[in-house]
Amino acid sequence: MKAETSGFKLHDMLLLIGLEGRTGELVVESGNNIGTLLFHDGKILLAFSPYTRTIGDILVEQGVLTDGELLDVLKQQLIGPHMPTGMLLQKTGKVTFKAIEIMVQEQIRRAIKDFNEWSPLEFSFVQKDIRSFDGIHLPVYEFLPPDIAKAAFVFVEGMANVFGPSATMSAPVTKP
Repeated sequence: MKAETSGFKLHDMLLLIGLEGRTGELVVESGNNIGTLLFHDGKILLAFSPYTRTIGDILVEQGVLTDGELLDVLKQQLIGPHMPTGMLLQKTGKVTFKAIEIMVQEQIRRAIKDFNEWSPLEFSFVQKDIRSFDGIHLPVYEFLPPDIAKAAFVFVEGMANVFGPSATMSAPVTKP
């Protein structure tokens, strides 16, 4: 879907995916730039833009890891059952879960900042079986402008009043 013809912006797509609790991959394109956001139950697990630096590279630059240690971890990732790099780095004992969480969340924020600077935008969402390995995520509402977040809250609150707090949107409406 082309953003300039549909009128949708990135925050609109994030809102829809979050409200619907979708799981899958949102691909964001602009010219030669391609990025991706991975979602599970409407929460952002990972985001990649062509300009996003990897956690391993950042840790090497900070002197937490050597190039050799990072290469060992990346080799483990290739030969073993797939695990995110952050989890493998945590197993080395040189990096804490909290440090990995902060870095992954910063990667997401930086990628979304990149996407917001691209123009024109095209979106495609593919439902995929994406699962969280470690519970690290960010809520979509962090990236919504305050007026959009408020409007979404009012909408959801209104729907809860119509359907009741335990009803789902797909439940048929019956009158007593």
